[in-house]
Amino acid sequence: MYVEPDISPKKINQGGKIMSYQEKQSLTNIISSIIITAVYAVVMYQRYLNGSLDDSNIFRFWAIVILIFIPISIIARIVIMIIFHIIESVIQAAQGKELEDEIADVVDERDRMIQMKSMAISMYIFSLGFVVALFSQLFDVSNHLFFIILIITGVITDVVSESLMIRYYRRGV
Repeated sequence: MYVEPDISPKKINQGGKIMSYQEKQSLTNIISSIIITAVYAVVMYQRYLNGSLDDSNIFRFWAIVILIFIPISIIARIVIMIIFHIIESVIQAAQGKELEDEIADVVDERDRMIQMKSMAISMYIFSLGFVVALFSQLFDVSNHLFFIILIITGVITDVVSESLMIRYYRRGV
């Protein structure tokens, strides 16, 4: 007697074989966050070494660096998400599935719980990083270290938040 195996999306996701749309989106966010920050840091460091940036006033220097980074990061993430949606649509169409079936434009209670829990934990991490940045100023170190710690903490917070979302989508809240 042959029994048809139950290969519903829930069973497959729990087994780790197929990623849900939300998991793919979180993974894309992790990769894009790391790449955008790394590329921007390299570009700004090269400009700093070439003398294109005036660092006589440290706070003005970091204000310029961060205020330029924010819109670049936002625009890059929007472009990456558009590309992600296009690629996901093409893959789903090639597999004969409709993308609307998998994408939950409607955020349900589970999605809200996952977002709230991962956001709360990531805010604790950022708060800890901010305190570490403040403690760095208690010792006789450069003010640059304060801002570098804040930026690194921001990236770590983003990666942890998205990683937690993947974990919660896999295992439940």
